[in-house]
Amino acid sequence: MQIRLIATDLDGTLVPAGGSTPERVLLTLEEAMRRGILVVPATGRTLTSIPPEISGLSGIRYIISSNGAAITDRKERRRIHETLIPAPAAAEILRRLSVYGVYSCAYIHDTVYNWSELPSFLSNYYKNLEHFHKNGKKDLPSYIEENGLDVEKLFVAVGDPDTRNMIRQEFGDLPGLHLTSSSSYNLEFNRCDADKGKALRWLCDYLEIPMNQVLAMGDNENDHTMLQTAGITIAPENASDETKLLVSQVVAACREGGTADFIRKWILDV
Repeated sequence: MQIRLIATDLDGTLVPAGGSTPERVLLTLEEAMRRGILVVPATGRTLTSIPPEISGLSGIRYIISSNGAAITDRKERRRIHETLIPAPAAAEILRRLSVYGVYSCAYIHDTVYNWSELPSFLSNYYKNLEHFHKNGKKDLPSYIEENGLDVEKLFVAVGDPDTRNMIRQEFGDLPGLHLTSSSSYNLEFNRCDADKGKALRWLCDYLEIPMNQVLAMGDNENDHTMLQTAGITIAPENASDETKLLVSQVVAACREGGTADFIRKWILDV
């Protein structure tokens, strides 16, 4: 099959939980790029928090970050597309979320901004809390509002499924917002026209690459729009059941490097 661009989620697709990307996967991506195929990370992370084994691949030029809110051209060292939540709207959402006893943070200009105090339940879900100690603010909504900081994404860590469902009910139909998730214990807010699928389509139009020549790989809800957009789609065995229903093929789990096996067999013919 003729594939000119591979758009790939990171966590759970290339990067296993608590580990690093298997060497075989990295070598396969490098071989694809040597053959002229663009490899585009499409992640919920900020640009600056992409794992070094991925960001260190010299052939990667374009990166979709914060669930599609930003697209960066690394060669030109500039953001070529962005879709942001206006500062007043982001601040209001953070204030409304505070009554639920959850933890929220904001992704702004490739940087994570947090509250200065962390709830104890975070350690139940995240082994490394370094991410949540960056740029702590006593009053995060006021900081965003007073400085006019438009937001790429609001990330919410939720301690129990009932609270998660209540937040979905309250915010799911809020005008101007897109609510998604990348795990069973988080929620993620973007502007309504910012998701991985829209970002991928924008980039492919920019590069004049038809969608039937795009392979997309993902494992969870925030990948669904991308998997519904690309011509060929795969998900690892560890993906959510809903995600598996959307793809052309389910491959071996992330930790086993199933994405590499698929690319080598069907794209690189090796």
